[in-house]
Amino acid sequence: MKSVIFASLLMTFFVQPTAAFSVGNNRVFVGTPVHQNRRLVDDCMTDLSSLCTLTESATVDEAVHMLLNLDVSGAPVINKDTGELLGIVSTFDFLQQEAGDGALLPIQGTMENVKDYLNQAKKICATRVGDLMTPNPITMNLGDSMRNAAILMNQKNLHRLPIVEKDGRLVGMLTSSDIMGDMVREVRSLPCAVEDALLSP
Repeated sequence: MKSVIFASLLMTFFVQPTAAFSVGNNRVFVGTPVHQNRRLVDDCMTDLSSLCTLTESATVDEAVHMLLNLDVSGAPVINKDTGELLGIVSTFDFLQQEAGDGALLPIQGTMENVKDYLNQAKKICATRVGDLMTPNPITMNLGDSMRNAAILMNQKNLHRLPIVEKDGRLVGMLTSSDIMGDMVREVRSLPCAVEDALLSP
């Protein structure tokens, strides 16, 4: 239910900016689209200085302890010298490793299936973050709009979206919490009746 509400709010505030609202019978009427200030990813993302990052050479144990100590569910993996984004490590990667411990993976089927099996095997046997991470994650740039970022995250079911410079250097992360925070700020700027309708339990 929460995911449906989240998707609906995304569509309301990022896909179809509106001018007119009216509230009644637990319904919100959305009027005709108008121009709004174009909010950029750079305005809402979590800056690199506030992120925890990992390197390819870090051990899986070190990564687990860091994520647990900082109470986060994932972290970007970067080149320690250039700052280039290399991949993402999330709790799902650790779950794959734990669930696959001692599993017999069938090396058969299409070439795509074989690659998937080999990737699973690599994660199961991983001792370093470079082998455990998910490489080449979807990214966006600082100048991209929040509207496009929200649509992409909704379509791809992403909880975090790395933000990079044109040369591939990581500069921040846009999370679902950042999206929600921006949406709440938008709600606060609406007429009081609409704010109450959207934020009430």
